[in-house]
Amino acid sequence: MKIGVISDTHGDYASWEKAWNFLEDTDLIFHAGDVLYHGPRNPLPSGYDPKKLSRALNSCSVPLLVAQGNCDAVVDQMVLNIPIQTPYVFTVIHRKRFMVQHGHSISEEDMHELIGKYKLDFFITGHTHIPVLEKIGDCVVINPGSTSLSKRDDKVNSIGLIEDGAVKIVDLESGKDIMSLDF
Repeated sequence: MKIGVISDTHGDYASWEKAWNFLEDTDLIFHAGDVLYHGPRNPLPSGYDPKKLSRALNSCSVPLLVAQGNCDAVVDQMVLNIPIQTPYVFTVIHRKRFMVQHGHSISEEDMHELIGKYKLDFFITGHTHIPVLEKIGDCVVINPGSTSLSKRDDKVNSIGLIEDGAVKIVDLESGKDIMSLDF
């Protein structure tokens, strides 16, 4: 099984098209929130077109599981036919436990508690626009960064991919791995 992990698309259709090149052959996509709106503290993404992005997501051939971000509102759900779950997405796939939470309203201590309580194999966040890939005990913590508004020093937009016992964060422009981790 191949799973895509994205976050912080912020209404940027052009960045979704780039991400789709890596996601179209996945079996499932987790979206860690901030789907359509750019947010009052962020600049307008260069490919900002939330109507076009919502149409693309609604017609996406790969199932999407979406956690609500701090920039997602009730009105977003009115244009999306994909449920925006709040504040968590929890699912089990091939005996692996996944939890997704945008990351804006959870402390590191609370995240550690949830990892233990639910015996998580993967905890996925977003919000910071900076990719993270680390292990906490047996759990892989993934923040794929942002597809559209990277806050990395080099401004590289990125996504995550889970496949064949490994997780990698991929640069959307070059297709090169930014970081990877075996599990």
